[in-house]
Amino acid sequence: MDHLDDLKTRIEQVIFELKDITQLLERDIADSKKAVSFGEVKGIEASIARLERQGVPVSTELKELKIKLFSRHEHHKERIALYQKLQVSIGELLNRATPGMKKNRVGDPNVVRPPYRRPPNYKRPLGSKGYSNLEDYLIPVVKLMWSGWGHKEAFREIAQKLDVRYNTVSAQCTRTLGLTTDEFISQVNSKVIVHLLERKYPDQCQKIKAELKA
Repeated sequence: MDHLDDLKTRIEQVIFELKDITQLLERDIADSKKAVSFGEVKGIEASIARLERQGVPVSTELKELKIKLFSRHEHHKERIALYQKLQVSIGELLNRATPGMKKNRVGDPNVVRPPYRRPPNYKRPLGSKGYSNLEDYLIPVVKLMWSGWGHKEAFREIAQKLDVRYNTVSAQCTRTLGLTTDEFISQVNSKVIVHLLERKYPDQCQKIKAELKA
């Protein structure tokens, strides 16, 4: 059972990281698209070519602007390529046959696949047993530790309350944030944890501020 629980924790961590990376890439792609378009790059190139044909010296500023815009456009394309690579890799994993079951063929009309885009009412799936990493694990643990509990006692208390293993609570408070136990304790004690949670869950900033008034 310990091995199975460990696998469950690792799977939850992988799912969390995939969602986090996907959302980060989506935000980066949207921001980089706003910053520059391919049309702007071509427009600058056309202006430079026109000046050169007319024998007019091209200013250093214009050349630097072309390089800057072209670099931004290339980075935008790289982000899109990285996002597509992630999607393809996830798709390949989903298309693998479940051990002991017949593999579904690509293109099989009976195979139901998730849509490419999330619906407007999409909500992030909850963690183990339907619990939320932020609301059910992190915030309660931080509150207990701020009230004087040691991290072990806080982990045990939340584990008992949620009817999960101690290791599950520990992982939800450390691995999902990319922290070691010592780093988590240090950030809680210094209250830097609030800023970390706000960066990790930007859509939950109001709740974090309301629950964790440093």
